[in-house]
This record gives sequence, C-alpha cells and structure tokens, in this order.
Amino acid sequence: MSLLVVGNIAFDTICRVKFLPDKNEATAITELRNCFGGCAGNVAVIAKILGIDTGLYSSVGFDFKRSDYERRLIDLDIDMENLQYVGDATARSFIFSDEEGRQQIYYFSGASYHLPYRKVSFSRYKYVHFTAGEIKVYRDMMRDAEDNGCVISFDPGQEIFHRDKKEILDCLPYPDYLFFNRFEIDHLMQKSGIRSINDLFSENTKAIIVSMGEKGSILYTDGGKRIDIPAVKVNKILDPTGAGDAHRAGFLAGIIKGYSESTACKIGSIVSSFVIQEIGAQENIPSWEDVVKIYKKHFGQMI
Repeated sequence: MSLLVVGNIAFDTICRVKFLPDKNEATAITELRNCFGGCAGNVAVIAKILGIDTGLYSSVGFDFKRSDYERRLIDLDIDMENLQYVGDATARSFIFSDEEGRQQIYYFSGASYHLPYRKVSFSRYKYVHFTAGEIKVYRDMMRDAEDNGCVISFDPGQEIFHRDKKEILDCLPYPDYLFFNRFEIDHLMQKSGIRSINDLFSENTKAIIVSMGEKGSILYTDGGKRIDIPAVKVNKILDPTGAGDAHRAGFLAGIIKGYSESTACKIGSIVSSFVIQEIGAQENIPSWEDVVKIYKKHFGQMI
C-alpha cells in the first residue's frame, strides 16, 4: 500500500449564494448540491484516481454504511480496513460560496470528533498524509509512522482557526511535508508568534507548501529556497471547495511517482484546476494521462 490518508470524511452540502452575508443579514441560495467530501476522503479518492494505491484512516457514523459514498470507496478499491464506525452521525460540512469564489464554511464534526488512535500497521505504508481531523491523536500516530520509516505529510487546514495552537505545533516536528493556505499560515504565525516560514522547519522537514489561490503556490525548501509555482488558469471557477485537497493529492501523487517537489507542486496545480471547474470536491478529477498532457502544455517535460 503506497498511501494512508488520515482525517475526516464528511457529507458536503455546497451552496452558491448571491453574496456572503454579514451578521443579521440573509442571502439567496442560487444552487445547492449534496456531495461527498471531508479532507481525508477527498485526498484519498483523488490520489486513487491518479493511480496511487490508497487507504483511509477515519471515523464515520453508522449512517455511512451502505451509503453512496461508501459504495464509491468500495468501487474505487480504496482500503477501508482502518475505517471506524462510531455512535454519532457522519461529519457534515455546509459550504457557501459567492460569485467571487469566497467562502464561509460551517462544520459539524460528528463522528470525526470521536476518532481514536487504534494501532496501525504503518509498515504496510510508505506514505502517510494527515488532513484536517481529530488532531489530538495525530502526534502519537505521526511518531509511530516515523518509527516505521514512513514519509509523513500534514495539512491541518481549517483546524488552525479553532484548535489550541499547541495541538498544531506539537505535530510540526514530524512531517516531511507541510501544507497551508495563505490564510492558515498567516493565522498560525500570528497566533504562535512565529516570525518566518523558515522557523517552521524541523530536522525532518523537506518542504513547506503554501497555496495562494489564483496566484498558485509557494514551495519553500529546507535549503532556504523559495519557488513560486503558477496556477493553471481556467475559463471559469464553479466551486473552490476541495481545491486545496486536490492540490495535496496531486502533489503526493507526484512525489510517490518519483518527481521533484517543484514538479509535484505543478501537478497539484493541474489537478486543482480540474476540480474547481465543477461543483463538489470529488468531481471532475483528471486521470494521470490528463495530468501528463496538461503538464507538457503548460510546463514542459516532467522532471
């Protein structure tokens, strides 16, 4: 097994609205979709479609059993040995996006809150990616994954805004790769008093990747180098939901297939550009052949 993805699985309700309201205001929903989501679910599904052998470590409610979402994971042959059923409803995200791609997200953690650390046979996996989820169990899991020689990556995502900073910071010494978007990294640095991205590097860190939306991403390497990676332009963004997860899945697929970090970031840009053109974080996922074709068009030869 190449990749284990740890974190939340959720049912997404995605709404397009005329505008994002302020307090005590209302807005009109112009389109509503119920979709499959959750950061771990998104990364696992996308990575699998890109050709990576993938498993999930997550907790869901019994309402997940025999759901269309469970059926999709089975059909994709995603390993669910570490999927745990608990006595709460499966997590749900309520996502509101305006015409400019700005979002407000309301999240019900449900079953994902009850994620326990059940010992994992990390020797089965070469790569372990930690997404937003029940971070209080992550440090011990990361330590065990490191002891088993796994390459570790971590994208705390929205957890940065409502978790105690210590829970986040305690995890940072373990990953080889750290991911943030520009809002998350600014918030974490302000909250923790960190003055420079370079201060987040530990002896294990190979690279930190910061997503910049329509400006692409920035790759910071352990040698103090900064590389700006452009976004792949699309005609119209229908839904930014899951763009970050798509980028992470693309990056990891690139790394697992043996490409450099800068090439992997460009692959992430390509995968993300597909997903944002449809509503839903697991829609319009490209094949690896699609990625190679677009890469050559925009960036040249893969290295």
